[in-house]
This record gives sequence, structure tokens and C-alpha cells, in this order.
Amino acid sequence: MTALFFISAILGILIAFVVHEWAHAQAAYSLGDPTSKYDGRLTLNPAVHLDFVGTMVLTCSMIMSHGSLCYGWAKPVMFNRDNFKSPWVDGALVALAGPVSNLFTAMFFATLCRFGIPGRDFFAVFVMANICFGLFNLFPLPPLDGWKILQAFVPRGIAYQMQNFEERLGRFAPVFLLLCSLGFVPLFVAPAVFYTRYFLMEFPG
Repeated sequence: MTALFFISAILGILIAFVVHEWAHAQAAYSLGDPTSKYDGRLTLNPAVHLDFVGTMVLTCSMIMSHGSLCYGWAKPVMFNRDNFKSPWVDGALVALAGPVSNLFTAMFFATLCRFGIPGRDFFAVFVMANICFGLFNLFPLPPLDGWKILQAFVPRGIAYQMQNFEERLGRFAPVFLLLCSLGFVPLFVAPAVFYTRYFLMEFPG
């Protein structure tokens, strides 16, 4: 493992979670909820979005997999559904904004790589970091974005139960997520990451 890879992994992870959380904050604010503004999350400053444990998990998984897979989390952007016109649908849109921003970021760096820019391997790590972070967060487990997106498609009573379950987890949510990750990351996230990377980086076009 080279120092260059280590640097690219750190930068790729920073870009991935900063863009992701900033997109959440902007989406919530644009839909009428000022919570993210009051919390100081409408910024690209990494220090504001960093979660120490989640960042360590991201970094270790990226390095241990040699850039082929990473998963983890950042400091979640809080929002108040009561400020939305359509509380559950708008909440799902806010949740979706993060992974979508990662996909577009991955597409941007993948395009640069496909044009054969100098340092292709360096920027390819940025592609992987954004693909992994975005797809990992789409999985429907609390406190990931997929959990909140799913709530828009289930009966309201179940949606409230899902929200209450996430709130009861509280500070134990990362532990719950890590334990569940041992199963769903290899089975679901890793294949999705592989095919997304292939489509963006290698698919003829």
C-alpha cells in the first residue's frame, strides 16, 4: 500500500461524506425546514459533518479492501418533518439527496478517468468512495437513508413504528448498523458497488 493510495483514500472519503451530508442539508432547507441551517450544516466544511467512529470505519474499510469497498457513516443531518408540506415524501427526498449526490460525484470523477487524465488511479479511488458511500446508505436499515426513503412507501402506521424504532436505538444505532453490516455488505452492497463501478469506469460507450 502506497502513501499515494492512502492520501487518495482519505480525500475520497472526505469528499464522499461532505457532499452527501451537504446535499441532505440543502434539500431539507429548500423544502422548508431550517433545522440544517440552525445546526450549521449548510457548509462544505468537513469538520461539521464528521462523525469520529463512522469516519474511522470508512477509512479502515477502504484501506483494508485496498479501495474496492468502504462503508461507514457521517454525522447525520437532522430535519423536522413537521416543516415539510408532504412530511413523509419530502423526508424521503431529503434522504435520497445524499446518495444521489454521491452518484453524480462518482460520475464526474469517472468521466475524468475515462478521458485518461494524469493520475487516473488516484481519482479512481474517489469514484469508489462515492459509489460505496452512496449505495451503502441506500440500504433500508436505521439510521441509513434507505430506512427513511422506505417510510414514504409503507402505510403511515408502519412508518411511525419505523421512526420510533430508530429513535429508540439512539446512540446504539451505530452498533446495530455495524452488526447488520456483516451480513448485508458482502451479500448486497459489494455486488452493487462492483457493477456500478464497471458501468461508470469500464462499460463501453
